[in-house]
Amino acid sequence: MTREGGAVVLDRTQLISTLFALIPVPVAVVDSGGRVILSNSAFTDVFNGIQNLDSLPSQHELEVAGGATYELQTVPLNNQGMKIVYALEITNEVQLRRQAVHLEKMAAIGRLVSGVAHELNNPLAGILGYAQLVSRCELEPSARRMIEVILSQAERAGKIVQSFLSLAAKTEPKRIAFDLNETIRNVVRLREYQAHVENIAVTADFSKDLPYACGDPDQLEQVVLNLFVNAEDAIADSHQRPGSVHLRTFVQNGRIHLSVTDNGSGIHARDMARIFAPFFTTKDRQHGTGLGLSICAEIVKEHGGELYAWSTYGSGSTFTLELPIQREIAPETVEPVRVSEGLALRGKQILVIDDEVHITELIFDVLTRQGARIDLANSAVEALEQIKTKNYDVIICDQRMPGVSGQRLYRLVESLNGDLRHRFLFVTGDVVSTQTKRFFTQVGVQYLRKPFRIHELVDAIEGLINRSQPLGS
Repeated sequence: MTREGGAVVLDRTQLISTLFALIPVPVAVVDSGGRVILSNSAFTDVFNGIQNLDSLPSQHELEVAGGATYELQTVPLNNQGMKIVYALEITNEVQLRRQAVHLEKMAAIGRLVSGVAHELNNPLAGILGYAQLVSRCELEPSARRMIEVILSQAERAGKIVQSFLSLAAKTEPKRIAFDLNETIRNVVRLREYQAHVENIAVTADFSKDLPYACGDPDQLEQVVLNLFVNAEDAIADSHQRPGSVHLRTFVQNGRIHLSVTDNGSGIHARDMARIFAPFFTTKDRQHGTGLGLSICAEIVKEHGGELYAWSTYGSGSTFTLELPIQREIAPETVEPVRVSEGLALRGKQILVIDDEVHITELIFDVLTRQGARIDLANSAVEALEQIKTKNYDVIICDQRMPGVSGQRLYRLVESLNGDLRHRFLFVTGDVVSTQTKRFFTQVGVQYLRKPFRIHELVDAIEGLINRSQPLGS
């Protein structure tokens, strides 16, 4: 070999060595036992300390320090079992895959919550209804106090169930004026039992003259719930007991503020700039997806607000939510409760349909006291036979029933007599499922949510009667 030829070979070797060292893709050469015998700087930077890749499959995902995920792929180098291993970063793809799985789980949980809530609303309706009937009787003071406890706790349970239903529901964003303090109270009701179990003291300082916020109360409730749960998780990580979560609302610089302060583990200074970034999380994979705070920040931004945090690592954090004040938007008007004497119900023929016997018996006991004549049916098939033979002023019907549903019964009755569709009053615990909401919206039928107050039932029936003309008139 000439000196010039040797120089060319040497130059090529140096060039290949330099390219191998500087290529930005992590690359290594391993022997038949998986031992790394040569690697470039990118491989060393990413897989620092890894000296053996024994039994490595042809495709393998490996999560490294810092949370990045790489897919390792191998190419045979010779017949002695040596391989070239190169790594492709797939962090975003893995996070998107996890997000899709998480969203599917949440959708399944939403369906489960909706079904469970419906099943809970039925017994709650019976408890609340009969407690109201008993409270109207002459009672000794001690008995009356017990009934009042039953009433208040049944209503509390009903509000908790409704909060779960609201979170599970997929609703279009609203832009209405609402009381942020009440939204926060809903979240506290949801979490108070868990906080008590975890020995976390929850305190609140609500501004008494807080202006109405403008936006979607359901979305903002999800934001507050996420901040509350994050505070609980931070306290759990720190093992600080008793834990403390303090919620405060106030007005400052012409904006509504909510601060959520905990005495948990705090956030490290190096992570503060990234806590609102999608897929970033300081929690383990079982407890965090890295989506909660990023979604919260996006919701708040859509409401014209800001979400930011202060933290001392090891001592706790404060998350602050700011929302603009829009005084020109009035809150939704709520009609005052009208306590009816049920005079319009006297002599009216009413059919009550529900597969839960205690619900039909409750409504029977309530309405017969108002002078109405009541027929009961525990299935849609039984009800249809009665509707064919008798004229009813009002048909009270459950939506979710075994066999023929309330919706299906409504369509069957409508085909028999179109006038009867205006005499339906649905009493149901399922008002958040997409199918139910679509049905109620399309037909414009009146409905009452379980559990209900007696006066709500009587008022709803009277309103239906007043809007309808007697059959045959």
